[in-house]
Amino acid sequence: MKRTIQALGLSAALVTALLLGGCASAGESGASSSESAAPTATPTATPQADPVPNPLTGVADADYTNRRPVAVTLRTLSGATPHWGLSGADVLVEGVSEGTTAGMMALYANADAISKAGPVGPGRDLFLQFALPLNAVPVHIDKNVYASNLLNTLSYQDLDGYHIGKAAFAFDQDRQNAGYREENCWYTTGEMIRNGLSNYGTTLEGANTPLFVFGERPAVEEAARNGTSLTITFSADDSEQLNYQPDTGLYVKTNADGSPTLDADNGQQVSFTNVFVLYASSGIKDDGYTRDYALTGGAGIYLTGGAWEPIQWSKEDATGPLQLTTADGQTLIVSPGKSFIAIWGGYYGQGLRLTAADGTEQTLPEKPALLESGISDEAAAAAQAEFDAKQRIINAQAAVDDANAQLPDAQTALEEAQAALDADPENQDLITKRDEAQAALDALNQTIADNQAILDEAGVTATPAPEESASSDAASSDAASSAASDSQ
Repeated sequence: MKRTIQALGLSAALVTALLLGGCASAGESGASSSESAAPTATPTATPQADPVPNPLTGVADADYTNRRPVAVTLRTLSGATPHWGLSGADVLVEGVSEGTTAGMMALYANADAISKAGPVGPGRDLFLQFALPLNAVPVHIDKNVYASNLLNTLSYQDLDGYHIGKAAFAFDQDRQNAGYREENCWYTTGEMIRNGLSNYGTTLEGANTPLFVFGERPAVEEAARNGTSLTITFSADDSEQLNYQPDTGLYVKTNADGSPTLDADNGQQVSFTNVFVLYASSGIKDDGYTRDYALTGGAGIYLTGGAWEPIQWSKEDATGPLQLTTADGQTLIVSPGKSFIAIWGGYYGQGLRLTAADGTEQTLPEKPALLESGISDEAAAAAQAEFDAKQRIINAQAAVDDANAQLPDAQTALEEAQAALDADPENQDLITKRDEAQAALDALNQTIADNQAILDEAGVTATPAPEESASSDAASSDAASSAASDSQ
């Protein structure tokens, strides 16, 4: 897990081509009067092209001609929620790319509408497979080797905060002050994305491709609402629901704990007209922990209007568009509106449950077959254990750093509370305040001790605490002694 964004030098990767045209006319000085009186041809007006609807939703809410979508990868590990910009996304794609928590990518047809999106996460090839066919700009902070290789092979320009830094990304200090870890505080905006791309000599102008074949579908009668509550289990600790709301005709999303999935920018619950689950055979890549998917096609399910149907999907390659058909092979017509897409491998620990409005559980297509992994199960388990151990060290170091950063303020708060109590030792409110300050300081010191033990066990030297923490330990000991005598 990257905890900092390194602002590296900017490099121009692409040059924008400008198509210039011109015309000229000249009369000859010796032209006769009859020639000069010849009628002039009346220019014919060029018919205006029809406005292009939103390629991601099919809604004609603006003209999307020559406007590229943007694909922002979002962090989803512990402490990342709530996200900024979810309610404004036209499409949300989720799937496990590594570990057990599903990653997330938000697609926006109009980058200028992004007021704030984040926390921005690292790029993954799983999500690029669904962004590149749309000619979308991938936006992320760092990326794994598979994503990097894919982009390099295609000579496809992304916007990576690891390289572009603060030219396209910003840090939310208020969020960190509220207790969020540093990596969960970075975000971007439409303006920042434009600014970042300009450093590479490229823009958001360009062709776009419709994600689906959009069209009006017959209304679903209340008695036919056989798909109103979908539970997607990505792992034992990552299970989400999408529940149909008849009053709005939308599916609202909930988190693993049952709480609403809210947009941190406006407090709105995230909702969708369409919900897709694309089955994809899955295994493990040669690094031992990154998920591998057969993304050439498979079965799936489609929910809209409170009803569901089985579908088939296919993709030719990484840049091939997503093709959806009904169970009998006809082109699937998708309702105009926002969509949620889950990439689901169906491997051990994953599950799907769909119920109708009356609670009847639906019989879904069989799980996809597993891929033969590139390495043995034993090697995969060993690689996963190594990855988990490294992540544990990163988390421990982060916890020590964060606690050390808070120690001076906690110590000052305790000293001020103790001084106030010394002046009025019988004041119960002051005793409570002093005890709370002491507990806060004790908790920070305990966090440091617990995580330092993890680092010591791994043979890692933690970042030294601020110099004032040494004196604060002595001060806190004195204050604790005084507090004990006052509270007795």
